[in-house]
Amino acid sequence: MTAPERQSSVIHTSRTGRVDPRTPNGNAPYGSRMPRLRDRALAAGLRAVVPVWRLVGLRTGAASLRHYLVGRGEPFVIDSAQPLNTPPFRRAALDHFQEWWALAAIRWHDSAGAEAEFATTTKWHGVLIRRADDADWWLAMRGLQYRITGRMEILPGQEPVPGSPALPDVRLVYRVEVYKDWNFDKGEGEYGVSFTPLARLHEVGLAREFPVTGHSDDLVWTSNGPELPRV
Repeated sequence: MTAPERQSSVIHTSRTGRVDPRTPNGNAPYGSRMPRLRDRALAAGLRAVVPVWRLVGLRTGAASLRHYLVGRGEPFVIDSAQPLNTPPFRRAALDHFQEWWALAAIRWHDSAGAEAEFATTTKWHGVLIRRADDADWWLAMRGLQYRITGRMEILPGQEPVPGSPALPDVRLVYRVEVYKDWNFDKGEGEYGVSFTPLARLHEVGLAREFPVTGHSDDLVWTSNGPELPRV
């Protein structure tokens, strides 16, 4: 890992990240192939799965699968604070927060307190949600691209000491943005289930790939509070 980039009043994560969150695949265009009987049977079977998932509490998974089968290709909007509750997403966010905290402390100490408030940002990063982490979000998304922006301030009542390694208490107000190209990649699979027949539904016009987007409201993390409060 390289050292975090230092810029006046702005703290960037040291992880490189991506400028564009889109992850296109090699599937054929929507409706470009003729459906077969087995394609129609698979689509009908999946439509029957949707209410079952909803009944057992897999509501996000059910909603995203239904959105695929409806076939309009419109954006599927989620509250990005919800997948943030999954363990891998929480760990990734906390890594960013702690990195910003360390760099903010250095700049606060070295400036004798003149720098006490910092804009924070990441580029786009990916996070993988596994079945053991959260079955609903695993079925719904499996993975997401995310970006976090915010503002970190050194809490008042503390004295800077140039060169000190001590971490002052801080408060971070941040927002999370998520994106996903919701699709199935041909040739891939999971738990013995091939994604190829599922991807073909898009190609034959019986389902349609779509983008997932989401923006959270303001969320708060403090260095002297819980690691990452659930929302």
